[in-house]
This record gives sequence, C-alpha cells and structure tokens, in this order.
Amino acid sequence: MARGNRLVALATSSEANAAPFEAFCPGLDVFLDYDAMLAWDAIDAVYIPLPNTLHVEWTKKALRAGKHVLTEKPIAMKASEFDDLIALRDETRLLAAEAYMIVHHPQWIRVKELIEAGEIGQIRHVDTVFSYDNSAETGNIRNKPETGGGGIRDIGVYTYSSVRFATGAEPVDLTARVKTENGVDTWAQVVGEMDGPTGRFTYSAMTRCGCRTGRRWCSRARPARSRCPRPTTPGSSASRRSMCATGRAGSAPSNGRR
Repeated sequence: MARGNRLVALATSSEANAAPFEAFCPGLDVFLDYDAMLAWDAIDAVYIPLPNTLHVEWTKKALRAGKHVLTEKPIAMKASEFDDLIALRDETRLLAAEAYMIVHHPQWIRVKELIEAGEIGQIRHVDTVFSYDNSAETGNIRNKPETGGGGIRDIGVYTYSSVRFATGAEPVDLTARVKTENGVDTWAQVVGEMDGPTGRFTYSAMTRCGCRTGRRWCSRARPARSRCPRPTTPGSSASRRSMCATGRAGSAPSNGRR
C-alpha cells in the first residue's frame, strides 16, 4: 500500500468473499454494489480484479467516477478497446493502468539491465514456460469462455511480454499451436524468432492450464546462460469477483454493509 493511504473499502457480489479481506483489514467498508462504492467520496483509487470481460466497462466507470484505477491484466479483451481507455484517461487526467507486475519487479529490471550490459553475451534462444492446475475448479472464471478465460489471457502475458521487456526485441516470425477444452485454451505453444538490440534469436513459449504448476524463464546466450526459476511471485487462486479501493489516511469507514 502506498504511504499515506490505506485499504478502506471492498465491493463484492457475495458477502462470503469479504471475510478474508476483513480478517487482515479490520474496519473495512464492504459494499454489495460496485456503483455505490465508486460513488463514495473517501475513495481515491480502485483496483479491479473482476472477470476479464468486465475490465473495460468498470475501468471506464471508475474513471468517470473520478477514481484512479488499476485493472488486472488483460485490461481489455480486444486491441481496439485500448484507444477508448486511453482517450478517457487523458480526458479525466486520472491514472489508468494495467496490473502487469513484470515491468516493476526488481528481478525483471535486473534481468533487463544484465542483458543490456551484455553480461550474458549475445542471446541465441529464449525459452519460457508457465503452467498451473485448475482443472478441478470448474467454476473458476479462467475456465469459462463467457468470462474471457483461457491460459493465454491469464498467463500468456508472462511468457510473451516478459521477453519483449527484458530483451527489447519484437517478434518477426511466430507460429502457434493451441488446444482448447470447453471453449478456452488449455495449452498453447509459440515458437519463432525475435529481433532487437541484442540481435536476432529463436524463441519458444508454452502456457498450460490443468497440469502441475511451473514457471521458468531461460535464455541461452554466447558465452553464458541466464535462468529465472521463479519469475513470478506465488499467489492464491482466489475468485476474482471483488473490487478493492484505497482512500486517504484519516478517512473514516463506516464498517458496515452497503
């Protein structure tokens, strides 16, 4: 939490979802209506981890309500939706950002610095893997096409964009194979070549849902090799059906349901 701020409110469609938040944040104001929370003057900023298909709608609502907003990735389902978000951000002069931790993580910044400095030599190949097992969670939003589920939207950002960030390279030739179950991708493999400041190199990425959890980011270079065995921070798989808000220190919550 940013200095001088605190978590003051939670909006949720189910009171049961509020209990874990109230356990670590006593005095939390709980709203059972998203619009009601956005209308509260004590709130300065909101974090939106709702299902993917609701991200654009509620990011816009938060901005129009005068709140800074941090929205879970992917912030939009289609590339064409970004322009409207950028325009509204500029119009309101508020912060609207996608919760993509890699570009802010000290480990990844260090990887980028090492590559830029030539510490590992010229990159020849980068291999990335991210998988987890949620096959038993049939109600999980990641397993539902109607909520924008699938492995690529959830974890593909790590296997694809981490390489672009760390190396400064962009894809020039890619081929993908994707397997789907119940309307969402459960396995995807992308192979090809990327080109950037360090030169051209081959690239391989795999995402998979429904198998043993694993994360790996490995680059092969001449003369050295670098590896990030745990490139992301472990977290829970709690249901994404709540919206959190921060407010100024000293704003008094009512500690009740609304």
